[in-house]
Amino acid sequence: MKKKTSKKVGKIATKETATKAVKKTGDFIADNKKELLYVSGAIVLGFVGYKVYQSFKTGVTEAFDDKVDVVGVDVKINPSRTTISIEQAKQFAQVLLDACNAKEPLWGTDEPAVLGVFNKLKTADDFKLVYKVFDYRDYNGYNSPPKGFLRHFDDYYPRDLVYWLRKEIKPSDGKVYQVVKSRIESAGMAF
Repeated sequence: MKKKTSKKVGKIATKETATKAVKKTGDFIADNKKELLYVSGAIVLGFVGYKVYQSFKTGVTEAFDDKVDVVGVDVKINPSRTTISIEQAKQFAQVLLDACNAKEPLWGTDEPAVLGVFNKLKTADDFKLVYKVFDYRDYNGYNSPPKGFLRHFDDYYPRDLVYWLRKEIKPSDGKVYQVVKSRIESAGMAF
């Protein structure tokens, strides 16, 4: 019994063997700093690269996807009262989105672009058509959220066009505010 115990005690790490092991590890790290830095960097770069690749791949497949637009808003449009086509409505919706995401020279809304669209909307049904095509877009308060890897660090919610315009166009915008408010309210929506 004594022989077995002494063998086990011999295998238990002593302060001296633990110190030697730590010293060996420290020496290994000190001797291979550059190589360990390369390996660590490669692992981080590989992870980030994979995430970017997945985002890019998803973005590319979405861009070439033959999806039918699913409209989540329910408005009644009288086609005989519209003066714009569905294609024009899609273009106007995109212009409004881009205007709300204006970045130059500072973050803000491109009010002249918004006014340009609203000057072309002659009837309430024109606005309803653009509203329906705009559908719900992710809104985070200062820009639409990024589509790539950075989307994981953003906080946003799907909102309709009236919500976007209410947040982006203020009474201090003068004529733009009056024109937008008038057209939206003519469509029976609150602004």
